[in-house]
Amino acid sequence: MRRFSYRLNQTTHRQVLQPFKKAKTILQLLKVRPSLPFHFKLMAVKENMDAVERRIASTGAQLAIVEKAYDDEGDQWMKQFKNTLESEMVNLVRLSKEWLIRKVADHENEKGEIAAIFERVNEARILFELGTGIAVFKIVDVIQNDLKHFLGEHLKVSHIADHKYHLAGEEVEKLHRDVCTPGTRVRILDNIVKWANDTSPESQGIFWLFGPAGSGKSSIAYTIARRFELTCDVADTITLGGNFFCSRQFNDTRSVAHIVRTIVYHLSLKCEAFANVLRRSGKFDTIYQGPRAQLRHLLVEPWIESQSIVRKDSTTAPRYLIVIDALDEVENKGGSEFLRALLNVINENHLPELKFFVTSRSDPDLVAHVNSFERKQLYRLQDVEKEEVEADIETYLATNLPHFVGQDEMNGLVKFAAGLFICAATLAKYLTRHTPPEQSELLENLLHQADLETSLDATHLLDTLYRQILSEAFGSFKGAILKKRLATLYTFLCTAERTSTSTVTTLLIPQQPGKTPSALPSTSVADDVLSRLCAVLYCDNLCNILSYHKSFPDFMFDQHRSKEYWCNQAAHHRDLTEACFRVMKTGLRFNIADIPSSFIFDAEDDELPSRVERNIPPALSYSSRNWSHHLSLMASTTSDEPLLETLADFLRLRALFWIEAMNLLKVPGLCDPMLRAASQWANEVSIVNWVL
Repeated sequence: MRRFSYRLNQTTHRQVLQPFKKAKTILQLLKVRPSLPFHFKLMAVKENMDAVERRIASTGAQLAIVEKAYDDEGDQWMKQFKNTLESEMVNLVRLSKEWLIRKVADHENEKGEIAAIFERVNEARILFELGTGIAVFKIVDVIQNDLKHFLGEHLKVSHIADHKYHLAGEEVEKLHRDVCTPGTRVRILDNIVKWANDTSPESQGIFWLFGPAGSGKSSIAYTIARRFELTCDVADTITLGGNFFCSRQFNDTRSVAHIVRTIVYHLSLKCEAFANVLRRSGKFDTIYQGPRAQLRHLLVEPWIESQSIVRKDSTTAPRYLIVIDALDEVENKGGSEFLRALLNVINENHLPELKFFVTSRSDPDLVAHVNSFERKQLYRLQDVEKEEVEADIETYLATNLPHFVGQDEMNGLVKFAAGLFICAATLAKYLTRHTPPEQSELLENLLHQADLETSLDATHLLDTLYRQILSEAFGSFKGAILKKRLATLYTFLCTAERTSTSTVTTLLIPQQPGKTPSALPSTSVADDVLSRLCAVLYCDNLCNILSYHKSFPDFMFDQHRSKEYWCNQAAHHRDLTEACFRVMKTGLRFNIADIPSSFIFDAEDDELPSRVERNIPPALSYSSRNWSHHLSLMASTTSDEPLLETLADFLRLRALFWIEAMNLLKVPGLCDPMLRAASQWANEVSIVNWVL
């Protein structure tokens, strides 16, 4: 290919200036001073020639650079720019060689032609820069897509766990994601947003939101994820870096192995420095290890290294929020394992510009573990004021069931939901299939439990949820061990008042020979059952066992709904009746409070309360106050003779001891109605036996 050198050598320089020298010589020979207009024309010609000289030098330099980079396979933008430079270079050389007389006569046109040449070269350069920029963008995009594909292939991420994933077909039936209804959860959402945007060093690195099943945790998490990725506020200091929405409905979303690899992949798409460090690390085999190893090798180490690079290039590094929802949905308690590993990693390492928002059901062990951290943020949904929750649920129901706004039925709907959004959502989904008049009729039947068949449809989602919880809690046990654990659960639900694991254990385990009533049996089984069922049961401040929602006991007491986990109330009340008599037989005695003298009034004995508490432990107190409750609810059978004998033995030998204990427990007024209830039961049993 022919190449040109447009560097101005001495010969060219002489050629350009020669006309000026000739003109000067002629004037000197004639000794004639040129007229003023002619002088201005010469100055204009000189300016034009200077401009041509500068343009030749500039255009020649550009052309030399382009020729050096250009080859026959160069892109069209460079070829077009090169052709323009060569063409305009020819024009500039032509102008430089024109005769002086012509330059003087036509200097205005020449000036315009020089400007046009400059304009054409400038436009060509702009087009070249634009085309080159587009080409570079495409190359960078290809590189980023290659990196994205590389990381996605090696990390084996879960796409359905992403909040942006579009659920379609059967997926919609299995899983539904939606934001909080406008006007609901306002205070909770404001607290989370404020925490996320807090850039102070004192701000906690993790926000753990936990609560009972169906309390709306996933809707809150989904709202937060969309808030910081799709509808960001101008005042936000953080953006969504990654997310993982767990669900037992799909293989990927119920496996703990996919959580870290997926959020790491999302984060790499947002932070280029992190993506490059992660790729260079090459530790992708870590995906086959446990959560702690994945967190360390795929997140912590690459992130810390990438942030050191980011800080060198910028004074303010971007901040990212990681959202992980419903860890309780992970199989085999993997969610608790992951959360514990995450909490430990955050507690042990400083992860600049990263924050984690996590939701799950309550886990007593993890709550105790997190309470030992200095930097923590816990939010229990069950601690939200009842009025606030009911107002949110009413807003939700008003949006989905406008027919009941301002009607008395709305109060019934709110009351039935009992603070659980899943109940409200189930009601709304059930009722909206019908016309407003039908809704009123069905709601009346539902609230009064007059039509079992219609209420079954309304609680289908709850049934599925509760059966899954029970399956995870008891699925690994069989035979006598399973029976014992189910009996523990039944006792949690069937006691006349809420009791502790200690009382439940004492009721279920017969007194060991040679041990005093104060020697309490181990509560390990009851504690484990409670821990496994922490999604539906919890301990209050007095360590009494309560259910989050009355729908769970209702479910357990319905054989058609709970199936193999059914609690036969009548049969279990028989077991508890026998347990109460057994506890009273071993615990009641004469002068149980060790009162030193019958001449001292109880009110005058300052140490009496402490002796009562010591000698009448909770299980004995419960049995003394509630044995008739279980007796009246148990099923009558042909095998009641042994229990009749137990009752007769109690009345003959321990009735006075029992009355004394009831007096010390300050409930002597219960004795008469309890004895009347026992008498009525005995009469009914006698009649049944006589008929049979």
